[in-house]
Amino acid sequence: MLKSPLSLALILGITWALVPIEVKANPLEAVVDSIVDGDTVTLNQGGRAISAQLACIDTPDWIDGQPETHTQNSQGSKDYLNSLIPVGSSVQYYDVGRAGNRTLVMIFSQRQNINLQMVAAGQARLHSSYGRTCRNSAEALASAETNARNQGVGIWGR
Repeated sequence: MLKSPLSLALILGITWALVPIEVKANPLEAVVDSIVDGDTVTLNQGGRAISAQLACIDTPDWIDGQPETHTQNSQGSKDYLNSLIPVGSSVQYYDVGRAGNRTLVMIFSQRQNINLQMVAAGQARLHSSYGRTCRNSAEALASAETNARNQGVGIWGR
């Protein structure tokens, strides 16, 4: 069982090379304005605020529709996302659709797929729409969730 941060980093580094991007267009550049929760951020793109939902993942704030039972995991997911893309950091993102008033995004920072990192670290699970919304990376996301579950990390802790 691999649980160390180093082994997780190695897995994520290897996985990065295997994850195709959802869209063929060039990524958009933005700065992180705020971390709302474990899967929602506000981005600033040239002075325009973008409410962005990390595509294809779901964090404990909404798991099973019972946020009050996941308070600790919810804060943990938010804190982990903040460690990956702190407020003020520059990111690249791909717009993959809409969910209500939010833009669905695949976010990258320092060449790392943040959506995938959240799942691999056990800080998020796959959203039920991941197979449709993230077709190109669905297999990598599913594999990352399975590994996190098997290792018992994050929300899958035993």
